[in-house]
Amino acid sequence: MNQKRIVLDQKYIPRAEEIINQTGINTYSQLFTILLVNYGDTLVKSLRGANE
Repeated sequence: MNQKRIVLDQKYIPRAEEIINQTGINTYSQLFTILLVNYGDTLVKSLRGANE
């Protein structure tokens, strides 16, 4: 498996921990993956729409 590491800014850790605690997600990596898979297209469309 090919892996990439990301850095989570300290100011976002409380929000990430809140989401993890409320959802039962186990790790920051799982949280990021779930957000990327489920909301990645929405993010791209939103950002493109803001620029058009």
